[in-house]
Amino acid sequence: MAELAERTRYFERYVTFIDAIVAIAITLLVLPLVELTADHHGTTSELLHENAAQFYSFALSFLVIFRLWWSQHRLLRFVIDADKVVVRGLGLWVLTIVFLPFPTALVAAPSQDLGTRALYIGTMAASAACLAVVAWGLVRKPSLSEEGAKPNFTAEIVTFLILVVALLVSVLVPATSYFPLFLLLLSSPIEKLWDRVQTRNPA
Repeated sequence: MAELAERTRYFERYVTFIDAIVAIAITLLVLPLVELTADHHGTTSELLHENAAQFYSFALSFLVIFRLWWSQHRLLRFVIDADKVVVRGLGLWVLTIVFLPFPTALVAAPSQDLGTRALYIGTMAASAACLAVVAWGLVRKPSLSEEGAKPNFTAEIVTFLILVVALLVSVLVPATSYFPLFLLLLSSPIEKLWDRVQTRNPA
């Protein structure tokens, strides 16, 4: 019991460290907006209008990072220990979070190309893939979670597959721009359908 408690404290410190990195990354997003006020002498309305793209980029990046963090939080809420798969998967996941503001800033640039879309949606897909690996690691070792708790592996796989499809559609059909990301709205219905099929056809 003492050994398990020690491992649990170790994992909790690791997750706290990761959450702190995410908090810093999402807070730093506002710094470019603060800098806009340094050389601006007009009205607030003019400031907002002239820099609409930057504010759009900030809002988009904030929402994306928060969405990805929430997925991580939901996945780990019953986890009490970790192995190399979980630790390394989370390490790679937080790397994608720290990197994500860069392609998001490119989204607000005047000129965009397929590379920008591929980098932006691809980073999101990589982040979802990392969480899918973590979920697989937790399913593989039930002892890493509280007794009776089952990690939602389906949710992470569905999110990853949807982002891969969105990436392919956005790149292969340029006219769709970033609209394929709205496919994420189908994630919950697909998860429920998959769980229903699994229930009817247990392995």
